[in-house]
Amino acid sequence: MAKSSRSSRLKKNNAVLKKKVFGPVETARIERQNAKLLELAKQPKERMEVEETTDDSAKTKAADDVDMDEAGKPKKSQREVKRLQDARKQRRERSSHRKPQNQVSFPSHPMKKRSGSKR
Repeated sequence: MAKSSRSSRLKKNNAVLKKKVFGPVETARIERQNAKLLELAKQPKERMEVEETTDDSAKTKAADDVDMDEAGKPKKSQREVKRLQDARKQRRERSSHRKPQNQVSFPSHPMKKRSGSKR
């Protein structure tokens, strides 16, 4: 009897488990995390040394960056470009060539036609 998750027996047992078993485990975990964070906060912060560069080296680095951007992108072959263009054309054609509505079977009602705006 009373095997559902809403039964008072199960609620009571779960509350006791949370208090006696999972409570101490959770507090111990929080204490470990707190100790670790305090130790990290006490450590001295590392400083990075920044080297000053001249204008000539900055210009060459900028030129290198431009070359790297071009090299980073894979170049597409003519065949692949053509295939992508054909696929794009077919998508456009599919969307423009819709099936016409069956206007013979279901003619529009003459009273429902709109004739300009009423404003």
